Amino acid sequence: MDEKKFVNKIREIEMPKDMQQRMIENCYIETEKKNMSKMFKRPMVTVASLALCICVTGVTALAATGKLEGYFKDIKRWDGAVVGTSYEQATEEVEVSIINVTDQLIVKITMLDPNVAPYSETDMLGIEEYKITDANDNTIVENEELKTAIVESDSVIVTVPVKNLSEGEYTLVVSKLVSEKKADQPLSLSGTWECDFVIQK
Repeated sequence: MDEKKFVNKIREIEMPKDMQQRMIENCYIETEKKNMSKMFKRPMVTVASLALCICVTGVTALAATGKLEGYFKDIKRWDGAVVGTSYEQATEEVEVSIINVTDQLIVKITMLDPNVAPYSETDMLGIEEYKITDANDNTIVENEELKTAIVESDSVIVTVPVKNLSEGEYTLVVSKLVSEKKADQPLSLSGTWECDFVIQK
């Protein structure tokens, strides 16, 4: 398979246009470098380019931009049928912060670039999977049901109950957010967000 076919394969993958363009540029750059080197035979250049171009798990974006970027991923059933889509590696694209602590955590979720997918298609946003750990990293609370909130000015405010926690230092660890748009299936956004907080009574 030649370089042109690799580029066409990348264009078929659903992802933000800027990320797609960086991957294509990396393919050209990497192939050029390998062709200039006398250490590799031509077939090895092709294999090396394939490994670089078809790696759509954010590693190419890391090389191009210095940070991991999110990407869409098909959710497959046991028999291989595609039953949905998720969005992976959203950590650096969304900010999660605690703005107040009482008998519940007031958590602010901010989309850092609301003009690109999937954030441009988000009407409501919330926390899908989380846990609260203590100072010894023991899990105290995990995945209680939370409500999503309507996006206003690129952010939402959601609450996490903590009224049963005793005094001490804790960490909110969020591993999945959920994006909702009217008439569409909810979209899970995976990442890692950690916020420390203190309970005082």
